[in-house]
Amino acid sequence: MEAGGDIFHMLFDEWNFWAAIVMIIVLIWMFHHSLKYRSKDGKSRAESCDDFKPGVFPKENDNLKMELTWTIVPFILIVYLTYIAWGPLDEMWSADPDAHEIGVTANQWFWDFDCMADDEQDNATLGQQNVAYNTDGEVICEISTIDVEGETKPLLRVKAQQSYAFIMTSNDVTHAPFFLDWGIKEDTQPGMETRLHHTPSLDEVGSSLLMCTEYCGKQHSTMSAVVEVFE
Repeated sequence: MEAGGDIFHMLFDEWNFWAAIVMIIVLIWMFHHSLKYRSKDGKSRAESCDDFKPGVFPKENDNLKMELTWTIVPFILIVYLTYIAWGPLDEMWSADPDAHEIGVTANQWFWDFDCMADDEQDNATLGQQNVAYNTDGEVICEISTIDVEGETKPLLRVKAQQSYAFIMTSNDVTHAPFFLDWGIKEDTQPGMETRLHHTPSLDEVGSSLLMCTEYCGKQHSTMSAVVEVFE
């Protein structure tokens, strides 16, 4: 299972492509100028500085076209990369009216999940809110625990190709749940509700970690849970 989903991999590859292009241009420019403007043989360092006078820019080296080029072209590239970076934001924040809501509450230093089962479900699941079903009676959310390196951690199981809205808050300080293999995260704030939207794909079937990526105290590094996507 690859982390982040297709949209994040496409964005990652696009940024790497343009980073490589810029790096090649900069390296070629650097080596060219390192050779062209090196000290001339037979002259002292003071005599080989292209006869520049301190504080005076030589007019013969002025090039308006070049200055406009290295200002406008990077600006266009930055605007383009910013534009395509909106894709994952839309993926995380765009509301789906059919999404099943899951409550995520952050605490120092553990996660509470809530499947937010509907009132129409079996009375056996009401109150606990640890199992939720769709209209066909299939499990779409299930909460239990799992052993991770000798520690008991929450286990959240969700169904592939089912849309979810994670309704998140914090009981104490700022936290930031990071769904590692989905490549999405959002801060949780005390007294405030934040949201994340995601539809796990079949490629994401399997188990991954949910970590906190906002420093929240001495046990921040162990504040984790397991998220499992099933078919």
